[in-house]
Amino acid sequence: MRFDIKLGKAYANVNRPQISEIISEINHRIHQPSYTWHGAIASVLVAIALGLVSTWWLGFMVLGTGAVGTWWMERQSQQQRGVFLNYHIDRDIQLRFSAIQTACQTLAKSEKIWLEAARKPVKDLQKNAGASHVINLSNTVVRISCAQPPFIRTNLSVWSIDVGYLTLFFLPDYILVWRRQLYTAISYSALQVRCDRQQINMVNNIPSDAHIIGQTWQHVTPAGTPDPKVGNNPRLYQVQYGLLRLVASIGFSLRLHVSNVLLAEQFTKTVVSVQQWLSPRQREDAEPSYARRSNGRSPEHLSEEPVSAYEVLGITPGASLNEIRAAYHRVARQNHPDKVVGLAPEFRTLAEQRMKVITAAYKSLSQEARARR
Repeated sequence: MRFDIKLGKAYANVNRPQISEIISEINHRIHQPSYTWHGAIASVLVAIALGLVSTWWLGFMVLGTGAVGTWWMERQSQQQRGVFLNYHIDRDIQLRFSAIQTACQTLAKSEKIWLEAARKPVKDLQKNAGASHVINLSNTVVRISCAQPPFIRTNLSVWSIDVGYLTLFFLPDYILVWRRQLYTAISYSALQVRCDRQQINMVNNIPSDAHIIGQTWQHVTPAGTPDPKVGNNPRLYQVQYGLLRLVASIGFSLRLHVSNVLLAEQFTKTVVSVQQWLSPRQREDAEPSYARRSNGRSPEHLSEEPVSAYEVLGITPGASLNEIRAAYHRVARQNHPDKVVGLAPEFRTLAEQRMKVITAAYKSLSQEARARR
């Protein structure tokens, strides 16, 4: 399956697939049944039978051949279930997308990035060297890399942030969220990005790019000197990390602890600047071409432009009433708000607005067809 996506002012009047249609098709293909495991089981059974009847070396040969065949079949199955996103973007979009790629590449230079698993407030600040919270970091290290999304191929370099249970893929127009073997999508404006400087107390394993503010002993007396009653009293370092927060309306909130606070701040600054530019552009690009040509009029006024109404349903002027009904049902199924279940709320709002336009066009053309008949 191939989708041609054209973005930018040069393709303002070119129809392109909706993100809900793309996500629905990808998720449908991902969960198509795969029968590769049948071949694997068959090869194992044949290898055991040959080993018992003939010789074991012949059984091992069959088993090896079956393993190679199973790998090839699985690869072919993934290619058949995959989707190719072919992007055509103008120079303006390319500059913004390159800024996002550079921001991810910059953040990846940080020596350590950890996902926060939990935090709780501290009651006794003196025993915890003045720390206000105890933070538990996840054992899974956050990976930032340039790789194609699962079951998706593109003609662009796609950067991602992988936190273990969730992965964000940055595309030119949207951010794909890979979670629980399913894709959802959010716009750049729907992702809240914030970076704060925070102080963390560490004993050892301090990243080389972290900024050390000061140092003390882990156990001290009220006078601030090392406590002689504690035998193992290691030195405690106050380190400044960058707390990078990524929050989206579809239900995830990531708190990433970046060892290099300057890189985290640079990433945040770049993403926020691109968001400010993309917000009005995404609203303009998300609006259908026929709606842009209606000069901002409400869907109910589509009856004033019969040609635009025909364009909404994708039929030619003079179509019969049956053709109009069939086109209406086809377009309504493709753009129904139920198609965007699981996506960000802005997609459902857009789908509801689109359905109003489609319904108004159907009413206008059906009345016109009845009048002709």
